[in-house]
Amino acid sequence: MKKILIIAILFSVLFNAESHAQKDTTKLKGMIYSFVPQYLINHGIRLDIEKQITPRSFIQFCPQFYLGEQKDNSSNGNYYNDISYEEDDYDNVIGGGINIYHKIFANKNFLDNGVYFSYGFSYSYFEIDYLEEYLDNTINTTGTIQKMGGDLLIGYQFFLKNKLSIDLYTGVGTRFSELDNNTGNTNRFNDNYFSYNYSGNLLHIGFRVGLIL
Repeated sequence: MKKILIIAILFSVLFNAESHAQKDTTKLKGMIYSFVPQYLINHGIRLDIEKQITPRSFIQFCPQFYLGEQKDNSSNGNYYNDISYEEDDYDNVIGGGINIYHKIFANKNFLDNGVYFSYGFSYSYFEIDYLEEYLDNTINTTGTIQKMGGDLLIGYQFFLKNKLSIDLYTGVGTRFSELDNNTGNTNRFNDNYFSYNYSGNLLHIGFRVGLIL
């Protein structure tokens, strides 16, 4: 009789604990599809897709596409054969990439308290047509860039009526980039954070706006 009573008490405790756990668990109705506007600076479009995988964490897929044409040559740039250009000047660029992040919220009730930490990796590929000095001549050349790296981010995500998401974030990252061309100059397009061939550490500051569907 005592054993049955003990077992009944244990089942009661486990049931109550499970009930509380279910009440504490926030389940998002659908996935989050977000647009990241700052990528337009580099003639890019980034669309984020976030899916909840545990009570307070999400997996985040971030495909990007790039398509840009003619940047104006600057009179303050380099001169070869009476043609001037800056290091980041190009005729056209096409590319794509993906970031994948694991996002972890500080609170299970992330709909009311959206503080989170995320980490992940990045990969990008570009093809760029541009002017380059080669054997004392200025030639049209095409370079391919492969860039990869990792990021650590913190942010706050607002959820409005379980339909709209506004995500503000900052953090740090690093990039390793390699330019392959037929001139041997692998330092082009490496002037700053926004350069396609940038290698080094960087600071992230951004936001995204999304729909929950």
